[in-house]
Amino acid sequence: MKMSFVSLVALGLIALVGCSKGQPGGPGAVTDNSSNNNRNVASSDATFTISTPTLSTKVQQGETKEATVSISRGKNFDQDVALKFEGVPQGVTITPASPMVGRGDKETKVSIMAADDATPGDYTIKVVGHPATGVDATNEMKITVSKKS
Repeated sequence: MKMSFVSLVALGLIALVGCSKGQPGGPGAVTDNSSNNNRNVASSDATFTISTPTLSTKVQQGETKEATVSISRGKNFDQDVALKFEGVPQGVTITPASPMVGRGDKETKVSIMAADDATPGDYTIKVVGHPATGVDATNEMKITVSKKS
């Protein structure tokens, strides 16, 4: 199969856009404090990363949308991961409030509901994955709240 240069570049861009995995967590991740970096780095394969939708999840006032939060597991990471969401804007609710990605699972679905009076705008929510042992993993999820049409 022959691919043109433009096709290869497009595939590369799609791969880059779809690879927002944030900071790793788990017992094999450590915090790198060099140069005031304070980022988690994988030091072994007993880690996991969180993946969120690459594009902003768009929800109108009074509407509910479903989103998938997934984790990529290192070959030696088999723990449950509890998820929590920080910085959820007023008028927006994410359910379940404390979702879990169980041992052996790769993803969970959450519902994002914007109340009728939710303030329209673009928001970034921090997603934190907490394993039984090791450091937390983090990533960001973007949502856009728009006026009810």
